[in-house]
Amino acid sequence: MLVKPNYVSFVDHHRLALKLNPVMVGELYLSKILKHPAYVYRDGVFIQVISEGTLPTKSQIIALIDNSFKEVYLYSEDYDQIKSSLQAALIKVTRSLSIGDPVDNGQKNIKLLCLHQDTLYKDPHNDEVLTLQFQSSLNLGKFLINNKKDHSQFYQNLVQDNFHYLVSQPMLCSILLLSYLQSTKLFQDKEIEKLFLTSYFKDIGLSLIPTAQYDVINLGKYEIELFSRHTDFSFDLLDGRVPLSKNYLQMIKDHHFLNDRLKEIAKSHKGEQLPPMTYGLETVLIGVFDLMVAMTTDRPYRKGVSVYKSLEVVKRLMIDDYPQEFKALVYFLKQFYKN
Repeated sequence: MLVKPNYVSFVDHHRLALKLNPVMVGELYLSKILKHPAYVYRDGVFIQVISEGTLPTKSQIIALIDNSFKEVYLYSEDYDQIKSSLQAALIKVTRSLSIGDPVDNGQKNIKLLCLHQDTLYKDPHNDEVLTLQFQSSLNLGKFLINNKKDHSQFYQNLVQDNFHYLVSQPMLCSILLLSYLQSTKLFQDKEIEKLFLTSYFKDIGLSLIPTAQYDVINLGKYEIELFSRHTDFSFDLLDGRVPLSKNYLQMIKDHHFLNDRLKEIAKSHKGEQLPPMTYGLETVLIGVFDLMVAMTTDRPYRKGVSVYKSLEVVKRLMIDDYPQEFKALVYFLKQFYKN
């Protein structure tokens, strides 16, 4: 159980804001004994939820999750030891993916990558953090290719983990994309690996947008402009820092073109033929799975829709230019969710 909430004073609140660092609640599983109290932030104040000198328990972590807390705030000393533990755990699991139970290994690696991606998003210019995230996700891509029967289970387990969509969506999109590409038997493993990485890192540009805007539904004009530019931010953050060619980086820059396509459809008259797509199949698929995951998973401001409803939207986007690929997508999703 959580300790009895301890509301700090107005003065202490402002002092804490200068001393505390946020971590995802799930990272508390990697904590050692806390040398300082842990806090959550709600209604404009910090609330102490775990006492100093204690080891966060499973029941405390579950209670925080059940109360819809995504982050806890720690003093730098405790923050640093958790981040160090996270990095060590990710390296260990990444190196031993092929040893032991593949389902257990895969689930651990996916969770740790999502937690570590939060670290990357908080410090996107840190080359060491980016390199570890890239190498670990590359190894995961190879692992997924060799364990295709487990894709659906990995996907569903991640949905149930209830991570913030900022770190869960890239992984969910990329698992679906990889699984679909593999099911078509039209792509070589190396190409699937590259497309998996392209999909996974496509939203890193969101790290340059203030976190307070992620959960807001009615954004202002300036915030809408920021979100629309996140694909350019992603391109700039990755260019020259990861071993992805310009071709794949361009896919990252273009992956939100389907949003513009939807606006064109909404403005068109019934029966009117839209101009053909100018993007290749790979870019279309990255955008399609990004759109489907965004539609079917919950957000703080709305519930997700059914896969069927998301397919209705995707059909309008794909059917004229990629009719066979859309039919293959429908068949793939039936098998994926049946498993």
